[in-house]
Amino acid sequence: MVSHSTVWAKPWLFAGLRLALLTLVISTAPGCALLNQFMSGGAQGVANLIAPNVNATPLRLARAPSMMALGAYYCPQVITDPIARMGCAVVIGPPPPREQLVFEFATTVTVQNPNNVPIPALDVLLAMKMFQGQPGTESLGAVCVSMCGAQDPTCNGQPKPGACTSNQPTIRTMRDFVAAVPGLIAGLVGAAISGELRKSQIAARGNVVLNLNFGLGIDQALRVIQKVVPQLVQSQLQRGRPSLIIPVSGEGTVFVNLPGSGRIGVGFGPLSTNWQVL
Repeated sequence: MVSHSTVWAKPWLFAGLRLALLTLVISTAPGCALLNQFMSGGAQGVANLIAPNVNATPLRLARAPSMMALGAYYCPQVITDPIARMGCAVVIGPPPPREQLVFEFATTVTVQNPNNVPIPALDVLLAMKMFQGQPGTESLGAVCVSMCGAQDPTCNGQPKPGACTSNQPTIRTMRDFVAAVPGLIAGLVGAAISGELRKSQIAARGNVVLNLNFGLGIDQALRVIQKVVPQLVQSQLQRGRPSLIIPVSGEGTVFVNLPGSGRIGVGFGPLSTNWQVL
């Protein structure tokens, strides 16, 4: 004989079984993978996401004119003695075409995502100082590059609205480089335009390696270098073989879209090196 207490308990038992079954269906349904991860404790909560790690290599000189080409260009401009100036073309050579006076440099930026969810990269800000620490000669350049993504075939790195900005007080943005010489860093060159900019999704627990090549504005770079070349040209007129040493420092910020936090920046540098032109 079944007691009344047992009979009344059965509806509660069935309700519990239905709730457990519903939870199992939701957690295993297609499109609910993220929910399933949270329920099982295998995913990071959005509130627990942390900023990626960013490292970069010093700015390395990738292309430069020869010292003879620079001497031939500058000699008629920096030599004030008219008789000595007449020897410029004879001793050093005639001024070369401007396209032979191109400077390009490169850096490798690595962004590592420590989170269990992918993070979109938004922009890269790069600033550099030429002749760092030399009063009257030090020159600042800065450039902002927007990442493209695979779905934007026309993107060429031009800054998008709001690019390279942040509300973080300790992060360097374009507003921090208003003293930069306009066009000193002309922009990306080579394969960096087509391929590197599309590495805009940083996989969960993965990294992105950006190999970025930049060109200097020819006129801007030549004006900066002119401040230090008179003695070098004098040496060339005396049949010397001087080299040009350019101290360079680079720093920057990678901006990402961190789920739950929005746009944030992660800085790198400063990184110092010397460029040598022979």
